[in-house]
Amino acid sequence: MSVVRYGSASPHRVNPSLPPPSSSAGLGGARILIVDDDRLSSSVLADMVSKEGHDTFIANTWTEALELFTKHEIDLVLMDAVMPTVDGFKLTGILRKRTTTYVPVVFITGLADSKSRLRGVESGADDYLVKPIDALDLHIRLIAMLRIRRLTHALEVRTKRLALLANIDNLTGLLNRRSLEERLADEVSQAILGETPLSALMIDIDHFKAVNDRHGHAVGDVVLATVGQVLDETVHTEDLAFRYGGEEFIVLCPATTLQQAKDLGERIRILFRQRTHALAPAGEQTLSIGVANTAELGLHKLGRTAEFETTLLKAADQALYRAKNEGRDRTVVATLPVG
Repeated sequence: MSVVRYGSASPHRVNPSLPPPSSSAGLGGARILIVDDDRLSSSVLADMVSKEGHDTFIANTWTEALELFTKHEIDLVLMDAVMPTVDGFKLTGILRKRTTTYVPVVFITGLADSKSRLRGVESGADDYLVKPIDALDLHIRLIAMLRIRRLTHALEVRTKRLALLANIDNLTGLLNRRSLEERLADEVSQAILGETPLSALMIDIDHFKAVNDRHGHAVGDVVLATVGQVLDETVHTEDLAFRYGGEEFIVLCPATTLQQAKDLGERIRILFRQRTHALAPAGEQTLSIGVANTAELGLHKLGRTAEFETTLLKAADQALYRAKNEGRDRTVVATLPVG
């Protein structure tokens, strides 16, 4: 296994062939960060850990520790409790705030008294190893802590998957209305704080009721799923696409001008018509799209998130209504005033 000291050239994963400890391959090949201001002690410990089959990263200052912890997917931290400037107690608290995943921390220290142990636990440490370190004690701690890491990681992944499923529309694969209600406020707040434009596209399938009535809901579902595929292919990575309800969809485009949003609407509209042209028996279908932009509406002057949200979506909806009235199968941009 490899030992990487701070500042040496190394890839994101020291050995890409090694699986994380959360995999079915077991507890080998973990990425362990050693934090100790004593270079000799840290090197000796790194050699011991490497013999256990793990990759090690060595930091001799608290700033080096922060950088390595942030850059690499660390599975376990072995931390010296007594260090200059920022000791292990404070640094553990800082590391805990820097990650959303649970990474076990074991103190490596000569402080074996009960008060020091209590302080370590209160600061976020999970266990202690007292210097001089015994190889068997180290082996036991690594097994126990990496087992915790593996189990908590698996739980975190499962929780994230469940949260994702709760916010996904099963038919189209897009985010659902519940997700829109959760994400819209965040996108609006970022637009206000950053003083950047936020565009919204309101999309509706033309004459969709006729598709269901004439061909049945199974064919209608194919048409809806096609919208999801088209949006997945056309919207940018930073954009958010939602199924708003029924045959209506919304796309939020951060840092996007009105013209850019209109161009996106046209790409969506044309591609959807091309894709559905090959769908039998429903045949070619069309979209009407309304586009609104916060900068064009002057919404940054409001400074109030709720009113900002309401006005933006209302303007996009009114533009969609105009697209329908003007003959459908077109993209229309919102104009002032919004009423």
